[in-house]
Amino acid sequence: MGVRCSRERRAADDGARRARGGFAGPMAMRHLKLTGASGAPALWIPHEREGVTMTATNFTRRDLLKFGGIAALGAAGAASLAGCGQPKTRSEAAAEAGLAETGAAAGPSFLAPQTPITDFVETHDYDVVVVGAGESGLAAVHTALEAGARVACVQNINAAQTTGNMAASIDLSKTDEAAVQACVSFINWKSDYRSDRDLVNIWAHNSQEALAWWAEEAAKGGVESKPHDAVLTYNGYDIHLHANTYFHVEGNHNAAATVIAENLAAAGAEFFYNTPCVQLAVDGSGAVTGAICEAEDGHHLFTAAKGVILACGDYSSNQEMLDYYAPDTKGFSLFTDFRDGSALVAGMNAGAIMTPHTHTKMIHGEPAFVRLEMPFLFVDQEGNRFMDETCCRMGYMNNFARPYLARAGFEDSTAAKFFSLVPANWEDYYEDWKAAAPYDISQYNGDNKVNPEKWITADTVEALAEAMNAYAAENDWKLTAVDPAHLAETVARYNELCAAGRDEDFGKSAKYLVPIEGGPYYAIPRGSNKLPAILGGLVVNGDHQCLNEAFEPIAGLYAVGNASGQFFGGVDYPMDIEGLSIGRAITSGYYTGKLVASR
Repeated sequence: MGVRCSRERRAADDGARRARGGFAGPMAMRHLKLTGASGAPALWIPHEREGVTMTATNFTRRDLLKFGGIAALGAAGAASLAGCGQPKTRSEAAAEAGLAETGAAAGPSFLAPQTPITDFVETHDYDVVVVGAGESGLAAVHTALEAGARVACVQNINAAQTTGNMAASIDLSKTDEAAVQACVSFINWKSDYRSDRDLVNIWAHNSQEALAWWAEEAAKGGVESKPHDAVLTYNGYDIHLHANTYFHVEGNHNAAATVIAENLAAAGAEFFYNTPCVQLAVDGSGAVTGAICEAEDGHHLFTAAKGVILACGDYSSNQEMLDYYAPDTKGFSLFTDFRDGSALVAGMNAGAIMTPHTHTKMIHGEPAFVRLEMPFLFVDQEGNRFMDETCCRMGYMNNFARPYLARAGFEDSTAAKFFSLVPANWEDYYEDWKAAAPYDISQYNGDNKVNPEKWITADTVEALAEAMNAYAAENDWKLTAVDPAHLAETVARYNELCAAGRDEDFGKSAKYLVPIEGGPYYAIPRGSNKLPAILGGLVVNGDHQCLNEAFEPIAGLYAVGNASGQFFGGVDYPMDIEGLSIGRAITSGYYTGKLVASR
C-alpha cells in the first residue's frame, strides 16, 4: 500500500463516501487541501419557480461594472484530487475507497471536488478581497479600506444587494457589562444553546460603532435612518437596544446599501459586479491566497495578500443545498434566485467546514398591520383549529405548516397561510399578557403597530367565513375553502373550552382561553411562506477565520454575515431582538475587515 504522505491523501480516501457539512467525526467528509488553486466548486443553477420575488435583473441603478454580464454557471466538471502524487478522477477515488462507480453521485453535486482553474484572463493584486456586496461585505470593505488596505469587492450580480428593514445594536452607553453578557446568554438560549459566545460578543461590543457608521454613511447619500430604541429585560438585567430602521424608505435597507457602495467606490475601493467567485486560490501550505472569479471574458484571479473575506450570504436559492442542509424548508417560496451558495462551496473546496445542519431558517415577512402575536384562536384554511396558540410568534409558525405544504405536494407555498380569529376586545388583554410573557407577545414591528382596519371583519362568524374566502381568493391562496357552518362549529367548540377553563383539545394555558364572541369578529391573515435567508454558514473562530475539519484556522480565509455560522443555532430565527440578523451582518463585516487589513 505504501506510506500515505499527508492527512490530505487520507482525506481523499474518505471523500467519496462521506458527506461534507459537519464537525470532524465518522460522518464528516475529510476536506482536501489542494496544491495550488483549490478544487472548483460544483455550481448550481437555481431552478425558476413560483414565489421568487427578487432576481438579479431587478437591479436598475447605475451599473459599476468592470467586466461583462453574469456568466452562465458551469456544470460540475471532471473531479480531481490534488496533493502528493497525481490527481485522481472521481472514479479512481471511489475505487480506492472501495466503492463501485454506479454513475450516480456519491453525494450532493456541490460537494464534489473540481478541477482547479489555472488559466486567467487577468490577475488583479489586492491586500483584501471581499466576496459579496451585501451588509457584511460593504462593512468589511469600509474598515479594510480605512485601515489602508487595497480592497476589491467582487459581487455575483450587478449591484450591491441587501434585504430587510432593521439592524440592531446594543447601546453601550446605557447597558453595563453584566447586561451585555445577559444579552449574549439570551441569544444563546434562543439559539438552543448552539451559539458561539465569542461571535455573539463581537456583535454585542462592536455593534453600536458599526451601526452608527452605517447610518452616517447612508445619510451622506440622502438615505436617513429612523432610530428605534427598546429595552429587553433578561435574568434581571436591562439591555438597551438601538436599531437603524428603513421602513419609510423606498427600497428599505437596500437603499442604504446602494449609496454606501457608491461612497466606498468613490473612496477608493474597487467593485467588480457580475463577477461571481467560483473558486479560491490555495497555495501549497493550504493558505488561501486569492479569489478566482468568472466574467464574460473568462476567469480572473484576484490575489489577496492579507486575506479573502467571504461575505457572500447564504445559499437560500440553491435547492440542492437547501435539501441537504435545511430540508425543512421544502415547499416555501424562495426569496431570491441569486444566492446560489457557490462562494460557500468554494470555501469548502479550500478546506472550510460547514456548520452542522439543520441550519437556522428565516421564514417571516408578515406586514406590520397583521403581525398581532397574541394567542387567540388560530384556524387553518378550512376553518379547523390546529394548535396550542401559545406559540404565536411569527418566526416559529412555519413549523405548523408542513402538513399543509405536503398536502399541496410542496408546490403551493400559500398552503402555509392561516387565520387568527380575534375578539373585538383583544386590546384588553395585551398589557397583562405582555407583562407576563414579554418574549411571546407583540403587536409591533419596530415602531409600526398592527392596524385592525386592515383585518378581515364581519358581524357574524358565518359572514366572517365568506370574507376570509374572498380575501384568500383576492390574494391567490389556492386552498382556502372555509365552510361558514363549519367555522361556526369550530368557534363554538373553542368557546366551550374557554368557558370550562380547560383546553381538552390542545392544552393551552387557561389564561389565554378567551372566547371569540359578541362581534364584530376579526380574522387576521397570518403565515409566512417565503424564505428570505438561511442562517448557517462556514465554521469560524473568534476572529471570523474559517476552520478546517481539524478545527484549525485556514490562513487567509474569513467568513462574515450569513456566510459564517455559529451565531444562530435554533431551528428558526428568533424575533425577540428585531434586526439582529442585519445588525450581526454589518458588525461582523466591520470587525473583520479591520482585523484582516491589519495583518
